[in-house]
Amino acid sequence: MTGNSTRDDVETHPNPGPPDSPTTSPDVTGAGAGRRKPQSLLAATGSIAVATLVSRITGFLKQLLVLTLLGASVASSFTVAHQIPNMISELVLGAVLTSIVVPVLVRAEREDPDGGEAFVRRLFTAALVLLGTATVLAVAAAPVLTTHVFLDESGKVSTSLTTALSYLLLPAIMFYGLSGLFTGILNTRQVFKPGAWAPVCNNLVVLTVLVIYYLMPGEITLDPVRMSDPKLLVLGVGVLLGVITQAMCLVPALRREGIDLRPLWGLDDRLRQFGGMAAAIVLYVLISQAGMVFATRVSSGADEAGPAIYNNAWLLLQLPYGVLGVTVLTAIMPRLSRNAAADDTPAVVDDLSVATRLTMISLIPIVTFLTIAGSQVGAALYGYGNFGDSNAERLGQAVSWSAFTLIPYALVLIHLRVFYAREQAWTPTWIILGITAVKIGLSALAPVVAANDEQVVLLLGAATGIAFTVGAFIGGYLLHRTLGDLQMANVGRTVWHVVLASLAAAIVVLTTDRLLQLDALADRFGGIGSLVRVGLDGVLMVLVALVGMYLLKVPEILAIEAAVRRKVAALRGTAPAEEAPAEPDTGTTAGEAPARVPRPRYAESDAEKTVVLPRIDYGEYGVGPYDAITEVMPVIRDVPGRSNAHGQLPYPDQQQVRSGSRRPRFFAAPSGDPRLHTGSGRVDNEGVRVSDDHAAGKSTIDAATRQTPADAAARQKPAGKDGGRPPRDPNLDTGVIPVGSPQLPPMRVTGPASQPRRPMRGPDLIAGASVAGGRYRLLAPHGGARGLRFWQALDVKLDREVALTFVDAEQRAADGTGPDSPQAVLSRTLRLGRINSPGLARVLDVVRGSSGGIVVSEWTPGRSLKEMSTTEPSPIGAARAIRALAAAAEATHRAGSALSIDHPDRIRISVAGDAVLAFPATFSDADAMADVRGLGASLYGLMTGRWPLGEPTAPGGAPAPHHSGATIGGMPEADRNADGVPVEPRILRPDVPFEISAVAVRALSEDGGIRTAATVQHILDQASVVDQKTEMIPALRIGQRAAAAESHALADPEALEQKKKHSQRMLIALAALGVTTVLLLALIGWWIANLLAGDADDAPLTSQEFGLTSTAEAPAEDGPGGGQAEAAPPRPAATAPVSARSVSVFSPQGTPDSPATASQAIDGDPSTSWSTDAYFDPFPSLKNGVGLLFTLADASELSSVTVTTDMPGTVLEVRSAPSESTSLDQTQVIGSGTLASGETTIPVESDGQTSHVLLWITDLSSSGGSNKSSISEVEFTTAG
Repeated sequence: MTGNSTRDDVETHPNPGPPDSPTTSPDVTGAGAGRRKPQSLLAATGSIAVATLVSRITGFLKQLLVLTLLGASVASSFTVAHQIPNMISELVLGAVLTSIVVPVLVRAEREDPDGGEAFVRRLFTAALVLLGTATVLAVAAAPVLTTHVFLDESGKVSTSLTTALSYLLLPAIMFYGLSGLFTGILNTRQVFKPGAWAPVCNNLVVLTVLVIYYLMPGEITLDPVRMSDPKLLVLGVGVLLGVITQAMCLVPALRREGIDLRPLWGLDDRLRQFGGMAAAIVLYVLISQAGMVFATRVSSGADEAGPAIYNNAWLLLQLPYGVLGVTVLTAIMPRLSRNAAADDTPAVVDDLSVATRLTMISLIPIVTFLTIAGSQVGAALYGYGNFGDSNAERLGQAVSWSAFTLIPYALVLIHLRVFYAREQAWTPTWIILGITAVKIGLSALAPVVAANDEQVVLLLGAATGIAFTVGAFIGGYLLHRTLGDLQMANVGRTVWHVVLASLAAAIVVLTTDRLLQLDALADRFGGIGSLVRVGLDGVLMVLVALVGMYLLKVPEILAIEAAVRRKVAALRGTAPAEEAPAEPDTGTTAGEAPARVPRPRYAESDAEKTVVLPRIDYGEYGVGPYDAITEVMPVIRDVPGRSNAHGQLPYPDQQQVRSGSRRPRFFAAPSGDPRLHTGSGRVDNEGVRVSDDHAAGKSTIDAATRQTPADAAARQKPAGKDGGRPPRDPNLDTGVIPVGSPQLPPMRVTGPASQPRRPMRGPDLIAGASVAGGRYRLLAPHGGARGLRFWQALDVKLDREVALTFVDAEQRAADGTGPDSPQAVLSRTLRLGRINSPGLARVLDVVRGSSGGIVVSEWTPGRSLKEMSTTEPSPIGAARAIRALAAAAEATHRAGSALSIDHPDRIRISVAGDAVLAFPATFSDADAMADVRGLGASLYGLMTGRWPLGEPTAPGGAPAPHHSGATIGGMPEADRNADGVPVEPRILRPDVPFEISAVAVRALSEDGGIRTAATVQHILDQASVVDQKTEMIPALRIGQRAAAAESHALADPEALEQKKKHSQRMLIALAALGVTTVLLLALIGWWIANLLAGDADDAPLTSQEFGLTSTAEAPAEDGPGGGQAEAAPPRPAATAPVSARSVSVFSPQGTPDSPATASQAIDGDPSTSWSTDAYFDPFPSLKNGVGLLFTLADASELSSVTVTTDMPGTVLEVRSAPSESTSLDQTQVIGSGTLASGETTIPVESDGQTSHVLLWITDLSSSGGSNKSSISEVEFTTAG
């Protein structure tokens, strides 16, 4: 919403053409006007960041107080009741408002004569009616929603309390919707602060209400629930008041903006155009909410604390994602959305790779830590008050079980952003449909698979994670179908490295925690100790993970390390010794005038002469030191009259150029600074990708880029007819774009005039060094020519290999404005980015420096021309390879440029067997004839291993003389005959066909008859086909496979070997996957068999009672008198203990007393106990009693109950209950007694077996001076 409004608010202007003069004074008024918007936006951004942080902190405190003050059972009811208005508001208006209404509102403000006033009034009226209707219907249907949709009447969460709270909270639907609508309207007016701080006001009101709730006496009655209960009214009405405050605090801002909200009936036609997208979004939200509702219903049916634990575990996971995931992706997501909307497929693939890797690097260590330390985190944050330690530990376990959800969740959000940007609104529906289907299916299985009811909520969290994992796979598959190859190989490598580093960090954390016995902190200091323990473990986890990723050479971590080193070096006043970085250059748009740069100041000392250039703070303009000085090509589309080409403004940052300096640095001024512009235009800090087939349509060879006659005539008009514009600048002939190359002010160094000027030396290019501000790390050199240096490098930001061509790497160019100045070479090379051909490495970026620059192109895997020539490739394969290079040359010539094929180091043979110009850089002497000679030389050298052209020289210079034994690019110079012509390849290699040999020799000669690259391509096509012999098709028998035809392609043996190894690894992986699947299926089958069979009885068949025979009785022995002996007295019936499976606090007329410690009554440890609250008055003044409800392991007929306590005087009743969720009236008294100190056995008279026993306290102990009772241990005994 914010991004849309900001983007649409920027004005664009037509290209004003070159400025009158580089030294024209800027328009002060315009500059000031242009400066006001960015400054207010920057201030608003800072305020939003602070407001977001405060909102997250206060929101977390609110949830913490809800759990600790209300307890698990009441908190579950409150959680469900609070979810209902949120979900209905989002379904009715929220999603559609964000995705559709606000963009249309922006259009209305720009297009309508009244500035969108009528649209806002109609929108407000329609929203008010829609939200009001939804609110009334929801309140009327509250009992249905709580008992049949979100909860089950037979569940363990109180439906009556949930219904009562829903009546009080459902009116919030109206104000949630109005809050979102008001925020959207203000954002379109560039007013962001009120909408960012409104949730903070809501949180503060709710925090105040919760404090009042805590201070009020009494408890909420649960059986029955009374709407007149004071604490119930305070809780419900207070939370509703917070939502009302959130909406109403936006009204003053609306009034300040003069927004008219008077009712106006009607529906704008522009909204109807988005009906299909609105339906897709509403359906998406509805499906996602169905999964949430089903999981909530399942959790409430198994556990009274289930909804509270399930919801708060997810909210806790959102904290690291909101801080790390969203923060890390903030920079990449707008660019990804723009590229997706522009259908720039290669850029989208690159952005997906960056976003995925950044997500994995930031979240995997956090996920690992939460998985191993979830219980400690839960106890440290929530183990207080009525929620208790046991429930807090269960919440932490739920976090551990579902922590992995963060990774697929973040990936799904990235995928959805791409689809929505490409206006594929229905595609996300399929993703959420798959997620919800898996989530509902697994949630339904959770109660069946769980070992006990308390484990159900843990399995529900895991089910959510598995569902999002399936959604991530579905999204990846759909993206692959839409975008093609997603190039995730580098992502997989990074992920494995991060996983290994995180696992190592987890082992270190667990070992350290165990050795230092940090668990003693929690035992000794309680909650503070738990927080300290979690903090220490977390810091150790992050540090060890970062060190591990650094040792594993994760590129992003290396880039951070390089940036930190540069920052430290800058603070010390020294430069890093191993780098020659280039600072960011965002470039200027076509509509901008060149920057006005301050004049440098000069300083001189006795030891050296120093030029101190003005300092430019890049951070002020939103450009970080991580970005490179990158010039990118505009996307070329078939839209007439549209241009968005970017110029460049090279300017050095503050530095000291010493006479002995070995590493001068490349810098550039950020063009986004409004203070440096003399004209008005759109400020765009993000370049556009180089065009290619997918991004800009087909780059046809007929698409000329030369100047049209109309343009030339326009530029040759007299100055008086063109608004005072000066005549055509002669620098255009050099290829330097005037908009991007302002004249720098003269720089003079004081000193003796006779002292010669020392040229600056270029950076030391060594393997491992970083260039372009750390963006690229050098890997291996690949030669050079004519002042160029060719390097293979790693793009740290995108984790891919690139080819770098350093232009004037030694910085020896004396004139910066000549036709072969570095800037002119870079500008001409930039035009090659429009060519899409297998014979030319795609130009990605151009990095401009104060002197020289870098051409960044795609890396060509394979071998160099020299290396391939040593393998003596077949002439047919050589012809086919050069044919691809000839096709690229022809396309370039028709586009009005040239390739400069003048040196063997420029050419590489790809894995596919094509000759590729891998290191492009176009000089002024490059033309079609020069490229034809280069094609002939490349074909000649590939077949013979010798280079027929001399070492290239400077343009206009004399050709280098032929020297016997000389080498060019490691290849010996070709021998020549008496006429000075290179010896024909057929003489050196008799197997070379005549046509191929002839085209190589004739292309080298200026009068050989071959003048175009198209001719070379055509002849090589014919030669490679004519020379092939007709293959006879042999007769094949059944099962016989035809012999493969011999291939003449120049396949790289290393690539073939690598492919073979990859195939072997794939077979091994598939075999391992098959074995794992079989074992997993076997385990599942064994588990199902045990589940169905139950406990086996190993007793012999003779002792088992099948009910078919009766046991034979031994005859009675005769007595002394011959009669039968007297029968022995009956022995007492045998008794056996019965274990209790679970226990919960039973308090029908108020909140449960200490529910967290109820399990201590059956833990077998008499030193621990459950105790009631301390009451001012004895029972039944406040409530009629409280008790413990036990669930026995087996249904039994009890004979006695033994209770251990250290508070004598407690009067209790033993009651049998029909189920876990029952009322007091449904229970039956089967025993009673008064507890003494120590053990007290209460006899029980039961009519039959029972599974649920209630110990109901009717009178509290007063032994400690207060009305309070405690129970240390309870044991049950059967009647035999």
